[in-house]
Amino acid sequence: MAIQHAIILAAGRGTRMWPYGDTQPKAALPLGNTPLIEHQVELLRELGMRRIVVAAGHLESTLRHRVADLEGVEVVPVGAARGTVDSLLAALGKENAPEQCLVVYGDVLFFAEDAQALLQRHAAHSGPATLLLAPMPEGDPMPHVAAFLEDGEVTRVVARSRHGEWRWAGVMAMRREFFARAAATPDHLTGLEVGVMPPAERDLAATLHELTRRGRPLPAVFSQRAVVDLDKPWEILEANAAMLDYRAARLTESDFDPSATIDPSVRFDGPVVVGPGAVVGPLVRFYGPCWVGANAQVTDGAMIGACSAIGEEAVVRQGCLVGERTAIGPRCVVGHGAEFTGVLMEGAYSYHYGEYWGVVGRNADLGAATVCGTLRFDDQLTIHRVKGRREIPRTGANASYLGDFTRTGVNAILMPGVKVGPYSIVGAGVILNDDLPNNTLVYAKQELITHPWGPERYGG
Repeated sequence: MAIQHAIILAAGRGTRMWPYGDTQPKAALPLGNTPLIEHQVELLRELGMRRIVVAAGHLESTLRHRVADLEGVEVVPVGAARGTVDSLLAALGKENAPEQCLVVYGDVLFFAEDAQALLQRHAAHSGPATLLLAPMPEGDPMPHVAAFLEDGEVTRVVARSRHGEWRWAGVMAMRREFFARAAATPDHLTGLEVGVMPPAERDLAATLHELTRRGRPLPAVFSQRAVVDLDKPWEILEANAAMLDYRAARLTESDFDPSATIDPSVRFDGPVVVGPGAVVGPLVRFYGPCWVGANAQVTDGAMIGACSAIGEEAVVRQGCLVGERTAIGPRCVVGHGAEFTGVLMEGAYSYHYGEYWGVVGRNADLGAATVCGTLRFDDQLTIHRVKGRREIPRTGANASYLGDFTRTGVNAILMPGVKVGPYSIVGAGVILNDDLPNNTLVYAKQELITHPWGPERYGG
């Protein structure tokens, strides 16, 4: 019997996603101007899922808002869940649990081809679970769940491993046998390497470890498409680029809505989709596959990089430059010589000769001439600290990250890798070298020196 029931686990607090996790669930973060959870729901429907349950905890109301218009999606509050096991069991319910289901982590970007291969592999075997695996990132395997294989099946699962070629990607198909084992998962991770200190939570990685330890090898599928965990802020950039690249590879010809207005001087260097009511004005240039949302305005010589998306009702104008693989969110404004590359979330504003690379949160206001430093004098990547742990991101190490509802004053300079918490302000003329906490104003105190002056200085 084909799986028709899916569960999205989206109850985590997102503490490593600062400065965005305090104000947005990770599952609601936008990728290519689409909330991740909306992408997941659409994908699950394509796979034939008739019932989709979202396990919600942190910022539950925001998740409900994001799925409110998606038919057939049920949001289940999980309360004080102690990890992914508790979230899964709450979403399954005590009665009428399905015989089998597809479970996905709500902070994972994956694509339909890999999920379809997973379901096919699961249907061909009778084991308790089938796992989607992705390559282990180079350099830092410990944040991931390593999967070790024999003859194409997972025979050992180790969380916080110091090595490993493959990682569990946060997507699996499971049967009732797995549900029973999950209920018996202990309060800490098991099977750890020596010296590793696990958090006190019931994690599905422990359930997988206990199954394999008891001699139950788990069938696996190896991802053929990008799989990105949205766990830290720079992974928004990585996932956004992966989403836009995926869409661009499938965009073979332009599609202009009949109600759109397109000036004859516009230059298209690739297929472009222009939505209803949009205006593409004089001397605009698109450098490759792009999308322009409904009622957006792209005009006055704006230059739009390849694989970029302009959201609904956004305004991009007056000679500004939008970089490659950039998402300009709904109702954003980018204009008057501004340069922007990365992710500009809904309602944010970049204007007057600013230059920015990174992620800007909702309704943020970049003051005139705000610039982002991207190259260090030592040509090295910025070392970040995530909950006290040193990390060097493989993508976006030298980008800047502004949380929701932030502002910058004129001529603010953001040095490589800085992060600004939500509800904070970087004052005019500030050179920001360090992360700025939530709800904080920083401004420069100027020392002025005055002297008498007048015509006599010029021989008068």
